[in-house]
Order: sequence, then C-alpha cells, then structure tokens
Amino acid sequence: MTQSSFKLAIAALALSAGVFGTSTVQAQRNDALLAAATAEQPATLRTLEQLVNIETGSADAVGLKAMADYLDGQLKSLGASVERIPSPNGAPGESVVGRMAGKGTRKILLMAHVDTVYQRGALARAPWRIDGNRAFGPGIADAKGGIAVILHTLRVLKAQGFDQYGQITILFNPDEEIGSRGSKDLITQLANASDVILSYEPTVAVRELMVLATSGAGRVDVTVKGRASHAGAAPEQGINALVEAADLVLRTQDIDDAKRGLRFSWTITQAGTVRNMIPEQATLSADVRYLRNEHFQEVIQKIQAAFAKPRIAGATFELVDDPGRPAFVADDGGKALIAKSQAIYKEIGFDIAVVPVTGGGTDAAYAALGGKPVLEGLGLPGFGYHSNNAEYVVIDSIPRRLYLSARLIMDLAQGR
Repeated sequence: MTQSSFKLAIAALALSAGVFGTSTVQAQRNDALLAAATAEQPATLRTLEQLVNIETGSADAVGLKAMADYLDGQLKSLGASVERIPSPNGAPGESVVGRMAGKGTRKILLMAHVDTVYQRGALARAPWRIDGNRAFGPGIADAKGGIAVILHTLRVLKAQGFDQYGQITILFNPDEEIGSRGSKDLITQLANASDVILSYEPTVAVRELMVLATSGAGRVDVTVKGRASHAGAAPEQGINALVEAADLVLRTQDIDDAKRGLRFSWTITQAGTVRNMIPEQATLSADVRYLRNEHFQEVIQKIQAAFAKPRIAGATFELVDDPGRPAFVADDGGKALIAKSQAIYKEIGFDIAVVPVTGGGTDAAYAALGGKPVLEGLGLPGFGYHSNNAEYVVIDSIPRRLYLSARLIMDLAQGR
C-alpha cells in the first residue's frame, strides 16, 4: 500500500452502498462568489497543467525542488509570506509554508501534498491531456487537484476583497505518499497553532463524498531466533525457528477484531536458507489497521504476551513496531464541518455523501492529533489514482469545489 490508500478506499466505497446521509439544510447561496468561482475555471485548468508538467515522485529531488520553486512564486503572488523547510535527514523535497494575514481573528490551515507515486518518465508515457470533461495526468487528482483548489480559492477570495480571517496558513508537504515521515511533526505543529484545518485530498468522481474516519496504518516485525542443526541427522538438537514462527501466528489469531475496526494480518514470512538445515531464524511481518490509536499498543501487548508461551523451549523473540500514520476519527467539530460542507453544496444544487470509515490513511490524522477540527476531502473529484494512464479529474467540478472551499473559509473566518 502507498500511504494514499485513503483515496483508493473511498473510491471503492463510492461504488458500493457504503455511503449515507446528505444534509437537508439549505443555506443562502452567494451568487457573486459562485460567479467568481465559475470564472476561475480556465485559470485553474492552466494551473493544473503546470502542476502536472512538474514531475514530483516522492524520491525525485529535482522535481520536488522545481515544484517548491513554483509554489513559492504562486504564494508570493497572492501576497503570502513563504517559508521553505527542508525535509529532515537529507530526504528530498521541502515543505512550503505560506502565511496570509487578515483583519480577523480565526486561524485556518489549508494543506495538500505535492508528491506523487509516479517515477520520472511517467509524464512522457501519460502526458497532460483533456478528453471531454476530464483532464488527465500523473498525480492530477492525487493531489495536484487539491493544490490547484487551494491556490485558486485564495485568488477568488482575494478578488472578492475578503480578509476577515486572522491568518490563513498554507502547507504543501513533499512526502505524503511515503508516510509523511519528514513532515508529520510540521503538520501537527501548524495544526495545533490553527483553529481549524482543511485538507485537500481528492474526492471521487463517481460520488463526491467525505469520510468520518480513516484507519491508522502500522506494521509489526517479529524475528524468531532458534538454533540450527542438521535436518536429517539431528533435528532434535536444533530449535526450529520456522515452526515457532508458525505457532506464533496461530497464537495471535485472536488479535484481529473487525467489530472494533482493528484489523491484524500476518502478511510476510521468511525462514531458512537450505533444505537440510533446521532454520535458526524466521521473520514475520504484520499489517495493522486501527480506528483508535490506543489499539495499536494493545496489539503489541498481545504479541508480547504470546512470546511468553513458546512452543519450543529456548526460542526467543525480537519485536520492532511502527504505528505509522495514526487513525483519524472526526470529532464533533469535524462532523460539524462535514455538515456545513453538505449545506454549502446544497446551496448550488449538489450534494456530498458521507462514508463512516475507510481502511486508508490521511495526513488529516496528524493534523487532528491536537484536537482541532479537521475536514478532509476538499480536492477535485477524480479517479484512477496511482495508475499511469488513467488518472483524471472532472473539469466541470472546478467551480463548485472552489465555491465550497471559499465559502467554508469565509464562514469559518467569521465564526459561522
């Protein structure tokens, strides 16, 4: 899995019956804002083309540098101050942080990632193109469409003369597709300093929706150590790490608990080097998905308890765990943001469905750690994420997505 399984999971759910609820509240439409958002569509398409034509695979230092330069210029043209924060430990890419001061008090964070799953050369195989109502290109939905929505939302608000926020902070991070290991602390820091966080991952072309919860995505690696011996002449002199590992798998089958949203699966194993030797070492790796962050530690404790009852005397165990991206569960503030989004969409004759939970992950989880309300899924409707020749966004969705984004910022800035 790439870390953007959030998008893949909601795409699958949108095709199923796993959506529910649309708001029945209809607010007053802002006709001037809608007209401005509609007029902004051609410029947004041009920005999308420019974004797609900069290749930004997570390991592409050249492309990520070019993207940071581009976004630096775009934010400064909007009047933002810009800070560029290198990824730690020499990793490629920079986080680009823009800040726009207003006359109000509310602080709003807008965030989207610039990296894609595609390696350099994908653009030559699948260049930017428009086919009817679809615009295609590597990473166009995930999440360059979100970047474009942020930039042009800010242009629409500036053209409207709206500055009733205290500060709008914009974060473009370069490593979401590989777990945001370098930017997660920055995400949390900026979110904690904000009153509300809006995240611009894509929604789904076939059914625009938002999610109430996404799973945390972690892993567990266990090394079982035994003792080698000749498999034919003296197997009893050995401690078979493969047998012990297999028994550990059976001893931990009760960890998986779908009713609580805790999914635990051993997925990789390796043992032995030659057929006629009792293996002295075996390794196991497990995929862990969880809806409550404390459930990951529960998993670790249960595995460690299983270590205390080895099948073969003398077998020993080592465990390395990584909780990965944490779970994201919308709190009351997040649920209110979803309801507000539904109401805004109703103003212009569209609706947003709600998915209760997906098994994917999102940077919104890092933003939510401090307890501030977070809304995910404000990017463009698209499909074909992570597929070289099929990723697209829906062009005529641009006005309504800009309207939704701008109206949210206006309302939230004014405490509505």
